[in-house]
Amino acid sequence: MTDRKPIGVICTECNTDAVTATDPGTQRDQRHRAIVDAARALATEHGAHGFTVDRVAELAGVSRRTVFNHFPGVDHLLVAVCEQVLAEVTTELLHGVDRRTADLPAGPEGHRLALDALGEAARDVDLASAIVTISHVLGGAGPEDERAAGISRSAFEHVGGRLRERLLERAPGLDPLDLELTLCLLTNGLALMAGHWLRQHPAMAYDVPPGARADWDLLLDRLLHRLRVGHAGTTTTPERPAPHG
Repeated sequence: MTDRKPIGVICTECNTDAVTATDPGTQRDQRHRAIVDAARALATEHGAHGFTVDRVAELAGVSRRTVFNHFPGVDHLLVAVCEQVLAEVTTELLHGVDRRTADLPAGPEGHRLALDALGEAARDVDLASAIVTISHVLGGAGPEDERAAGISRSAFEHVGGRLRERLLERAPGLDPLDLELTLCLLTNGLALMAGHWLRQHPAMAYDVPPGARADWDLLLDRLLHRLRVGHAGTTTTPERPAPHG
């Protein structure tokens, strides 16, 4: 599919000069981005409960109806904000996966290394800062806030979808079940570790202090170790235990 470009329209009054009409798809993308940017600005300042659709619409320069044309409700809008926060980290993560999977051997060994590459790439990105930003966007929600947990989990699942696509490009023969298990453990594990870490360091500022960052690195190491142990033996089928009796 080719990139869509602005449409050139001849001005009948000027006869010779061309004026540019914005592609409807581009207009929609611009409005979508403006709405998410407005929601992020308001949520960052006031938390998840500190803004309304009316305020988002006003800041984005669109109507209230336009906001609902893009997002069914406030929670969907907050998911989009969290996805935007994670977008830069995800892009860096994908670049890391690309670097580590440039020369994969064929067969099961290459598939194992592809899954290893995913975990190792996670070490090189600033997940800690993204998690703190999401916490502020959601109003510093506590561990019992199921709504905030659901919003955060949805955003991490979106990241998992992008990682799934990239890994299948790099290792087309990768077993789909192994990949789904790894991504499920990674995304849910990150959400779990994030909650644990934020409880260890409540009311953290956007600038993550060194001690808190070191604690996050330890938690991430623990998660990645579990991932590695989980998929280290996927080249063979585990033996089932003998039945009793």
